[in-house]
Amino acid sequence: MPITDIDLTSLSIDERLRLIERLWDSIEQSAAAANSEAAKVLSTWSAMDEDFVAELERDADEAEKDPDSTTSWESLLVELKHK
Repeated sequence: MPITDIDLTSLSIDERLRLIERLWDSIEQSAAAANSEAAKVLSTWSAMDEDFVAELERDADEAEKDPDSTTSWESLLVELKHK
């Protein structure tokens, strides 16, 4: 199924976060099976600054607890286009 056919907004925030986890797990599995593209992604991610990764995780936790405290991607795009 093409990704564009999936209405991600029909999923709850929790379902979307679980989907992200499953996708990431699948990348790890591919890397373990010697997929060079997946290994490169994992290498890039693991090379990120630990403080930055911790901040991303805190932001994700906050968004999960209070989805209304976040800005939608669509709203962010509109805001950036007007700058």
